Amino acid sequence: MTDQKQQSIALSELPVDELIRYGCDLGLGLDARMGRGEMLRLVRQRQELLLEIDREALLDIVVWARRPVRQSASKEQLVKEIATIGKMDFEKLSDRGLNAYARLRDVPLYTGEPRPDIEARIRVYEPIVDRLRRKRRRVVGALIGKVVSGPKHPKDEEYRFLPEADGGPSLREDISDEGVVGGIARRLKGAADDYLRTKMDEIEARIDRKLDEIDLRLAEWRDREIANRLKMIKITLVASILVALLSLGYNYLVRNG
Repeated sequence: MTDQKQQSIALSELPVDELIRYGCDLGLGLDARMGRGEMLRLVRQRQELLLEIDREALLDIVVWARRPVRQSASKEQLVKEIATIGKMDFEKLSDRGLNAYARLRDVPLYTGEPRPDIEARIRVYEPIVDRLRRKRRRVVGALIGKVVSGPKHPKDEEYRFLPEADGGPSLREDISDEGVVGGIARRLKGAADDYLRTKMDEIEARIDRKLDEIDLRLAEWRDREIANRLKMIKITLVASILVALLSLGYNYLVRNG
C-alpha cells in the first residue's frame, strides 16, 4: 500500500511532458489538452490493468511480433515495446496474448465470444492514423526491399530473446581474454549498441508524433480552407443575387420610364 502511495505521489509530481511520455510508453495516447487530472487517471487506470494482465501473455505478444526483449523484462518494459506494434495478422498469436493485446488497445471483450470476433473488433478499433502509418510503412518497406537485397530470414525461424544483462562475461574476464584495450572496447561497444538501439526507438517515436502533429495541423488547415472557400462562395452568391436584382430593377425602370 505504501509503494502505491509513493508511486501515486511520484506520478502527480511529474512535469506534463514527462507524464505524457510515460503514458505513451504504457500505450496511452495522452495529450496536454486533456488536462493533468485526466492524464493521471488514465495512467493509474493503465497501471491497474498491468497488474491484472498475466506477464506470460505479454511475452506471447512480443514473441508473436518478434520484438527484441529480454525474457526477464518487466511488464512496463514489455508494454512499452507492445505500444509500438502495428501488426494486425493475429494468426500466430495465442488466445491469452490476443486478449491481452485487445485490453491494452482498450478494445472491449465479452465472455465466450469467438476469436475471429475479437480480431475483427481490434481492427475496427485501430485508429485511422495508425492504419495509414502501417500502410505507409508497408509501402516503404517494399520499396526498400527492392533496392536493398539482404539475407532472407524465414518467417518460421524460432524466436530468441535477447541475452540477459548479467549473462555475459564480466569486464575483468573481457580484459583477461582480450587485454585492457580490447576488453574495454568490447564493453563500450555493447553499451553503445544498447544506447543506439534505445535512441533509434526514441527517434522513431518522435517522428511518429511529429507526423501525427503534421496530420492534425493539415486537417485543421483544410478545415479552415474549406470554411474560407464556403464563405467566399456565399459572398459571391449573395453579390450575384444583388447584382441580378439591381439589373432586373434597372430594366424594369427603363421599360416603364
